[in-house]
Amino acid sequence: MIGKRKAVQQACDLFVGFREKQPKKVKVVNVTIPSAVMVVGHVDAIDYTTTHGRKTVAYRHEFADGSRPLLCASSDGRQLLLLGGRFEFEARGIVDIDEKGKKILNRKHGTKLNR
Repeated sequence: MIGKRKAVQQACDLFVGFREKQPKKVKVVNVTIPSAVMVVGHVDAIDYTTTHGRKTVAYRHEFADGSRPLLCASSDGRQLLLLGGRFEFEARGIVDIDEKGKKILNRKHGTKLNR
């Protein structure tokens, strides 16, 4: 387990790599991990809106079949979690990983959505 200071620095580095700017402020948020969850099903894709530099962009990431995480809900229904799956989040966004541990080149990776 890494220390809180190192974890905050890693989160800031990931933010800078992905968002292409420094975070305006840093806040440590304590996260409660539920002791039990209900499995909703596999996640096929994620749509999200973010900023890169000064531009707001909507993206869709379609997971490769073997990379799909499970969508789970906490027992009180107040949290959604992505559990498992073979992927990483890095500067270019979500990257699927194959069964041999290699990154999958996905032409649809981070497809921009017209909104």
